[in-house]
Amino acid sequence: MDKAVFKEKVDAMMPDLVEGIRKECSRLYDSRAVDTGAYEDNYQLPKIILAVVIENQIRQYSPLTNEGKKEVKNLRHF
Repeated sequence: MDKAVFKEKVDAMMPDLVEGIRKECSRLYDSRAVDTGAYEDNYQLPKIILAVVIENQIRQYSPLTNEGKKEVKNLRHF
């Protein structure tokens, strides 16, 4: 795959990714699993929730093939 096609594919996935992140952040905030009132108006609670959401998104986008998993493992070194 050349870089232009790669960029096109990444750009095509971005709106769904961002929308999924927003929806999941809202769902977790509303879940009452965390006492949202205990947090000040800073970035601590958003970072906590976003960290979990990003982990969930990683599972959503992770490759299923062994070859893809090997490539992911390799790219983590860079």
